[in-house]
Amino acid sequence: MSRIAFTADLHIDTYGQRIDPATGLNARLVDYLNTLNWLANAAQEERCSALVVAGDFTERRHPAPWLVGKVADALNGPPDKILLRGNHDGEIAGHSIVTVLGGGHPADHYFARPGIARVGNTILCMLPYLDRHWLRAQPGMEHVPDDEAFGILSEQVVMIAGGLYARAKGNQWVGTVDSAVLVLHQTLAGAQMSETQQAFLGDRGTVVDASRLAAIGFEGIVAGHLHRHQMLEGLACPVLYPGSIERVDFGEEHETKGFVIADVGPGRFDWRFVETPARRFVTVDAMSARSIAAEISGAIVRVLNVPPAEDPAEWRHSLEAEGAFEVAEIRRRPVVVPELAGGLSEAMSPSDALEAFFRGDDDEPALVEEGRRLLAEATA
Repeated sequence: MSRIAFTADLHIDTYGQRIDPATGLNARLVDYLNTLNWLANAAQEERCSALVVAGDFTERRHPAPWLVGKVADALNGPPDKILLRGNHDGEIAGHSIVTVLGGGHPADHYFARPGIARVGNTILCMLPYLDRHWLRAQPGMEHVPDDEAFGILSEQVVMIAGGLYARAKGNQWVGTVDSAVLVLHQTLAGAQMSETQQAFLGDRGTVVDASRLAAIGFEGIVAGHLHRHQMLEGLACPVLYPGSIERVDFGEEHETKGFVIADVGPGRFDWRFVETPARRFVTVDAMSARSIAAEISGAIVRVLNVPPAEDPAEWRHSLEAEGAFEVAEIRRRPVVVPELAGGLSEAMSPSDALEAFFRGDDDEPALVEEGRRLLAEATA
């Protein structure tokens, strides 16, 4: 039996405007680093043999060296780290944050290309993010239209996963390996994403048939890419997303954040979700509450429906005084302009409309008469 921790979608970067006074860094960046370090320590305390990160280390495709160094420091220490490239982890000349972070480790600890890693008696089949650029780099695929590319990519993911499984069960492991887990970074059919992520990713993209992956024979499948923690139901083996470790925006306000610890053995993938101390997001409706100190203490806050006559600066001051970590947005209630009563009805005849338009004017009779004359000329 192998005990392994799985996480994904770290998205460590700067968010909001608050500065951490102790470090001079963006306060949310410090949040993310602290949460990642908490997670790594928790995996060690749970006696995990390895911590697997299934892609998307930062928001930036090509993070600066200082940020890569901060991520490395947060991950430092046992257990072993096994790293996978996600869609945010861009490559330059074959290198990405994944290869840099894994530079001091054996090659089977970081994966920018499909491969396998061994943890005890378990083989991890590692399948990094594959996109249209990867596909078009393959011979004969240079000019495949987008609509076809997504379907071909989906098939390729299933085929590569099957090939990795065959390697995991190959003769070189006979008698020493008893289980295999697929780790990938893709959208799986049947999985749900947050509204914000859906708006960002759109409807065009590769969606892989999770049932076909599950039928290959893996003890379990762990995927990165979607921020919502979830397990897909009704499949041949457990298929799940650990989800992101922190809330990125208000689209994830009500999502629980954490990582997964699994005990893996022959035909077994016994997992549990461990919640991280992620920063809370709280939406306040100005029309229904003002005494909200217990709710907003330590949270990132937005306020909706502020009456037009009220000063947003006073709201901000009050929220900060009540302990809000940061006030992200103060949105005024839309001003409703009542429709004007009266006016000309489309049901009126032209002659009646003339009378209604000039009614009350001192020259009403003369104006109406002249209007009727002009109408008569126009329709003659």
